[in-house]
Amino acid sequence: MFHPRRVLAATDFSEPSRVALTMAARLAIHCHAELHVLHIEDPLLCAAARADHVDLVGQAREELDALVTSAGVPSWLVTHQHVAIGPATEGICNIARREHADVVVVGATGVSGVEHVVFGSTAEGVLRRSEVPVLVVPHTWLPPSATAIDLSGTSPVIVGVDFTVGSFQAVGAARQLARLLHTSLELLHVVPTRPVIGRGRMRAVRVEAAEGDRARQELDHLAGALGADVVVTTRVETGSVAETLAKAASDESGHPIIVLGRRLPLHPGDVPGAIASRVVSLARVPTFMFMERNLPD
Repeated sequence: MFHPRRVLAATDFSEPSRVALTMAARLAIHCHAELHVLHIEDPLLCAAARADHVDLVGQAREELDALVTSAGVPSWLVTHQHVAIGPATEGICNIARREHADVVVVGATGVSGVEHVVFGSTAEGVLRRSEVPVLVVPHTWLPPSATAIDLSGTSPVIVGVDFTVGSFQAVGAARQLARLLHTSLELLHVVPTRPVIGRGRMRAVRVEAAEGDRARQELDHLAGALGADVVVTTRVETGSVAETLAKAASDESGHPIIVLGRRLPLHPGDVPGAIASRVVSLARVPTFMFMERNLPD
């Protein structure tokens, strides 16, 4: 089950990280959670600043105060501020572990010339190494409601289902998130298009259609097992998996969130699944990467 009690927002004082902090604060309010705000200082810059009798850590604490205010974080929200020195990715993951964070919120750094989200090395590193769920917020994200202080108006929660253990666990997390946000849940499966041309293309279309029919049956069965406390819809699409998942969310008229599953990293620097990371890079809506928990043998 996913019910965050500690939300950690990592910031480098950029505009994308301010947007991510705004979402992290609203998530914390919605879940009655604590908000932890973290900035990591570069050790070489700190050493150079000390030589000039400049206290970068002290300055960072002052900037955190200003950032929290500018992001609209209410004064009554339980907020903890952290400034650390060291490699950014390692520092974020270490603080998340130390503070028992339930989710790490990071911002995407911008868009490329073809309007795709571009990750900074820190956000990408956190996705690779984090042992807790990561929520990536595009810099274009706006709160779903200008009058609410939480995430009221978010709709729907879309979870990618490929019928693996990781995606089933992501479905559980997405269901809980939909309940917390008082919104609906959409189970989405994408049948991958096979790169076949010529005569083989008709056979491939028949195979894809059969796979789609089976997927609809399995999604319907899964939806029925989720209970009646959340409105659940199902959808099966055919196409490139990552592009279709991202486009499905972008085409929603509301303010959706994508939920994806991935396995825990087995080794330091282990990369997330190629499809999941590509969805995160393509999506123009917040994407929640839920880490698969180790299961008993």
